[in-house]
Amino acid sequence: MAKSLEQQRFIPSEKQLFCRVGASNFFVAWGQACRGMEITPLPMNDRAIFRPRNPPLVEYNHVGAEFVSKLVNKELVKVNNDQNKEKNIIVHKVHFTLEFLRKLKAHASFMNGKAKTYSTFECLIAHLWRVITKSRDLNALQNTQIRISIDGRRIITPRVPDEFFGNIVLWAFPTSKVKDLLDEPLHYATKIIHEAITKVDDKYFKSFVDFANDEKVMTRQDLIPSANMKNDSLSLNLEVDSWLRFPFYDLDFGTGCPFVFMPSYYPIEGMMFLVPSFIGDGSIDAFIPLYEHNLTNFKKICYSLDLKAK
Repeated sequence: MAKSLEQQRFIPSEKQLFCRVGASNFFVAWGQACRGMEITPLPMNDRAIFRPRNPPLVEYNHVGAEFVSKLVNKELVKVNNDQNKEKNIIVHKVHFTLEFLRKLKAHASFMNGKAKTYSTFECLIAHLWRVITKSRDLNALQNTQIRISIDGRRIITPRVPDEFFGNIVLWAFPTSKVKDLLDEPLHYATKIIHEAITKVDDKYFKSFVDFANDEKVMTRQDLIPSANMKNDSLSLNLEVDSWLRFPFYDLDFGTGCPFVFMPSYYPIEGMMFLVPSFIGDGSIDAFIPLYEHNLTNFKKICYSLDLKAK
């Protein structure tokens, strides 16, 4: 049961079949082996973390988050793909300098005379959420959402070692009305993101393990994992896949580390990737698939902090 849960549930996306933490460790170990070095760290495969508690305690509603109705999902996928099948998707790369990130972080961490420090990751995706939403020219009264993958390694108690080879990923879903997202200062979006991420804590992960190990849930034919959506577009929403902490530049097959590391072509509109810039100074590159007709507006405002809804 634990193996089934790990394989089917703790995955960030249908097309990303293994965790990037495990993948990056594997590539680094491969390079060590090619150079005749001892492989460190060795992978850990203990699946005890997927065992339900006794008695189980489901404290959160996981239907609508990790699970969705097959019927609702099918309808959403059909509507999105039918509406956008004739539109070209372009994967656009944006470079955010360290100077811009510092400015962005300072701007996002101050509101109404009070300072609140947020991470660079939270500030940057808050900014991109606003810019992409503005570029899409959405109705001000519609809701928009980001799906953010949360790695449970540093959240679950007792802590799961980084060398665990497998997926321990759930999601945070910060949500806002378009008008509020654009009319309120950047701090507003950053706060929503921070609070949504914080809610996916040890209790939430353990609640999900208990929920997903329930035979009544596992045998329900009307539910599928929400990660299994097959959209060409995320429509009003976004998803972020962060590679900022993965040691891909430690990979060395004997000829030195890679000059540049970047995601492959992934034309799902709204599915953005964040990677450390090959410059190595702390700057960040974002790879953002957008419809061609929205890209012009995005380029105009991607470094602007002053956005408003209609």
